[in-house]
Amino acid sequence: MVRINGNTYTAEVTSDDRLMVEASAHTPSAIAAAKQDAYAVPFEQDSGAVTSDFFYLKNTDSRNLLIYRLKLYTITLDVEVDIKTGVTGTPTSGTPIIPVNLFTGGKAADVTCEGRDGDMGLTGGNTVTKLFLDKDFVGEQVWHFEGPIILPSDTAMVLYVNIDPTADIDGTLYFYFE
Repeated sequence: MVRINGNTYTAEVTSDDRLMVEASAHTPSAIAAAKQDAYAVPFEQDSGAVTSDFFYLKNTDSRNLLIYRLKLYTITLDVEVDIKTGVTGTPTSGTPIIPVNLFTGGKAADVTCEGRDGDMGLTGGNTVTKLFLDKDFVGEQVWHFEGPIILPSDTAMVLYVNIDPTADIDGTLYFYFE
């Protein structure tokens, strides 16, 4: 007999008195998706300028925003893409991008998200990681962040290139709130 939260349950034990337990595990992103708090942001941009921040995401929710996966694809040129967090300023001439809730028909994300074919003029921030896109790679390149990139409330990030690659970059960024 096992007692949990005031309830008594019958449980099996092994011959050496170990409790037999059946369990299932879910990733935090899957749990968030079930709560209508996980999102995908598909985008396609041409960074098109020297030192260009071409994708912008700002957390305007009171909770932390956790980025756990990024898929990128290019066929034009090899390019290095930096993920920079803590950038400041207001995006210049960006086009709004609406994140899609992974719970079909779920609520909208409390974020500001924009893309631009060219630089959005944001400043500061720190490079979290550098991603190399190989134009000869067949298919999308996918990065899973086991320790997700966390954007606290009122914090922004960009995808950024250091040189003018004139690379058409297609991607999908995945995030959830916690």
